[in-house]
Amino acid sequence: MEFVLNGRPYSLDPATIRYRVSRVEPDPIRTHWVDIDGRRFPPKQAFRAATGLYDEPFVTHFAIRIFQRLGFSTSPIPGAQKVAPRVSGLPDVVATEGLSDESAVEAFRRLDGFMSANALTSTLTGLEASLVGAGRDESSRVAIESGFDEDLVDAALVVRERVGMLDTLIHAAVITQTLPLVLEKGEQVFKRPSLGAGNDPDRVFDLETNLRVAEFKLSSWKGSDGMRQRGLFADVVGLSLDDSGRRRQVFVVGQLPVRFLTQSKRNAAKTLSKASLRLRTPAGMADEMTVAEFTRQAGVEVIDLTTLLPGLR
Repeated sequence: MEFVLNGRPYSLDPATIRYRVSRVEPDPIRTHWVDIDGRRFPPKQAFRAATGLYDEPFVTHFAIRIFQRLGFSTSPIPGAQKVAPRVSGLPDVVATEGLSDESAVEAFRRLDGFMSANALTSTLTGLEASLVGAGRDESSRVAIESGFDEDLVDAALVVRERVGMLDTLIHAAVITQTLPLVLEKGEQVFKRPSLGAGNDPDRVFDLETNLRVAEFKLSSWKGSDGMRQRGLFADVVGLSLDDSGRRRQVFVVGQLPVRFLTQSKRNAAKTLSKASLRLRTPAGMADEMTVAEFTRQAGVEVIDLTTLLPGLR
């Protein structure tokens, strides 16, 4: 049977699989398995042993489908249609590395289940402590108990592949939806807006019209937001540098960033300690000035986007 993995063609047959895998001891089964001559192997282990592809990335579901096509018994892929085994005398089936929608949905479900049941930061803190002083046996036990198995990694890889540009999509969609709600009569977009997350030298602000300059910060604040605070305040300072006389606005999500910019007593200069050099010494910033004082002095309006788009969070 011929298949394609990461753009390269390969060939595999049941006899080769049986011969090569027979010399390998099965690793412990965690979720998925393939049965080869009465022994159950993790699909990735068996696939690597059978093909010799130890450095090529692939997901468990891909290996399972290859084994199913070749007639081996495997654990089911939830939500996937049953794969018909290869029939002798018919042309080889060509499998690709593409994932079905069912596989993607299952990956989302798997990852969401783990993230919903585990606060990642505290989980990592506990895991780090458990690994201090651990040897091979102890680290193996910790790995099994942690839930960080190959299937979870598979799920995360699938989700990352599908939604790797999610922040950019959200940024673009929110700005696009917001414009009809805020543009005034006679106001026009002055320069091509920066819909993608981040700016470039030719587009200093996310939005420039003949009446306003604006930045959009769409991250969801949780309470411990030092990095987000620095990034948001840097945008406020950037807006203060515009001397065109247009309105200066920063759009945020929720009351936490609003309160930070309008009420925070955090020292403004120290908050900019990691900002780019051009932002560290803006005109009018005194040594003892707070974030809230500078925001007011700069005349930057702070707008909670949830008042315009209630579905944001």
